[in-house]
Amino acid sequence: MANSLTDVLIAVGVIAVVALVIWLFETGKIRMNERLGKILKKICGVIFVAVGIAYLVALAGFIIYKFTTEGDCQGIFVLGIACVTAGVSWYISRWRRRWVKFLKTFMPKDKIRHGDWKLREKYFWTFDYTSNAQYGLRSADGIFDGQARVWLDPSDVDKDASARLDSFEEMLAKRGIKANCALTHIPGCIYADIVAETNYKSMNSDNQDAFRDAFHELDGMNYQGDYYAEYHGELGTIIFESNAGNAISRAIRTEPREEHYIDNDCGFQSEEAHYFIERGVDWTDGTYSLITAKEFFALWRERLDYNDKDDAYSFFEQASLMYFAAAANGDKKEQANSRWDIENAAKYLISHDAKDEMIELMAIYEQSMYWASRLFVDVIPEYAYDTANRLVEYSDNPYIVSRTKRLIAQWKKGGKL
Repeated sequence: MANSLTDVLIAVGVIAVVALVIWLFETGKIRMNERLGKILKKICGVIFVAVGIAYLVALAGFIIYKFTTEGDCQGIFVLGIACVTAGVSWYISRWRRRWVKFLKTFMPKDKIRHGDWKLREKYFWTFDYTSNAQYGLRSADGIFDGQARVWLDPSDVDKDASARLDSFEEMLAKRGIKANCALTHIPGCIYADIVAETNYKSMNSDNQDAFRDAFHELDGMNYQGDYYAEYHGELGTIIFESNAGNAISRAIRTEPREEHYIDNDCGFQSEEAHYFIERGVDWTDGTYSLITAKEFFALWRERLDYNDKDDAYSFFEQASLMYFAAAANGDKKEQANSRWDIENAAKYLISHDAKDEMIELMAIYEQSMYWASRLFVDVIPEYAYDTANRLVEYSDNPYIVSRTKRLIAQWKKGGKL
């Protein structure tokens, strides 16, 4: 259609420059006002679409004109090849286009990057943090699915697993969603995995919202407390306290050697025990049995000794953090358990005359400063008084400040100040 090669090169050059500017903006190479950028992007998009449509219409008209007036079939062949190519591309990209459409329901539009989704993917998926579920599109089967891990009541996990599946099927049915649901559960395991599969064609925007709401309701049924279990396997025998997320907060290794662990980085000297903590609870490896909290803490509180002063120091510090975290959450049970850990470690430090460790505990975290000043006041009173006064003056934690003020009042009442 062009009169000369120069016209073609000019047109291609303009398109290339505009495309380059857009790419540099998208990748952050060049910056401009966000609102101005959106306006320019929309204007360029409209121009591209309008020019593209006009060009295709003009091209088709020109080809038909040449064929009817001069009998030139070359343009018809080119147009036919282009249509076949476009049709094949449209067919190949249908799953990607469908998945992007699904994504617009589950993710903010500014988080969706079309270039991240390849044309020939066999499984598209995304995680929904609002419902702790994963949604996916299996292109080979034409299946849209959702799956989530549910946490069960440790008093009767097998019964709760069966009931949870029935409840979820009812949630979907009352929302008018036909889905095949299945539950995978290891007998005695604290959690189970639920999957719901449905035909992708049935998932219009309303059904997608309802599907997501069902998983959100399912998430609200999860067991939220701690549970206690005993593990036997290649790593020995480990009795532990964990939450509905597989995070272990306390653990005792009894075989092949005795070790104790408390949240984060204190306890457990052996590599095997550390591996058990770091990987999370894997119910497919070894044998597990649930025990009661009373059984666990009866064994936990048999420990009256520590490996050394540093070990007792670490337990004191970590338990102090756990105590005030539990206080903020209103968890009375954890406050009592953490307090026992703090006082037990304090007895060890006092009996071993660990004054350096006591002084250091009064100089790090506000949580340990409070407990150290409270429990070591008879050993190093001058440090305890100074620490309490500094907490009242400088702490931003109102709970710690109020507790410290009461502590100072008790000292004055008892004649210590």
